[in-house]
Amino acid sequence: MTDPQVRRASAEDAEPLAQVYRSAYRENRRLGFPAKAESATSDEVATWIRESEVFVAEVEGDLVGGVRLEATDPDRTKLSRLGVRESRKGEGVGRELLDRAERAVRDRGYATVWLTTPEDHPFLPDLYRRRGYEKTGEYPLDYRDYDEVVMEKRVE
Repeated sequence: MTDPQVRRASAEDAEPLAQVYRSAYRENRRLGFPAKAESATSDEVATWIRESEVFVAEVEGDLVGGVRLEATDPDRTKLSRLGVRESRKGEGVGRELLDRAERAVRDRGYATVWLTTPEDHPFLPDLYRRRGYEKTGEYPLDYRDYDEVVMEKRVE
């Protein structure tokens, strides 16, 4: 397999990235953790690309993953919408996206990257812990049957 190539998303990536999110987040629904990204439309993704910093991963010209960054305060950036096409999970695409996102946060002078994830998810909290993220708080969701936790990582 060719290594994923990660680059900044462009407007033309909105539809293929929306397809990636719909594929990637289906598994979370099966596991009992539905997310809005499972029904992402190209218009929503286009807005994310315009208003945030979004990176995409390609393998042999096929868009297979994405991640979004949003500056939330003077020294912190939120990482969200990390998703990899179902057929490409386990191939290092997510790792490459996280590496690029964390590097971007550091390069822009932010000290911390943070995210939310379901605490009871069978593998996501452990994935983030292995990458150096630590639980720093609770993130209750009134509109879901589950709550999430806040996890942070220092990147400076």
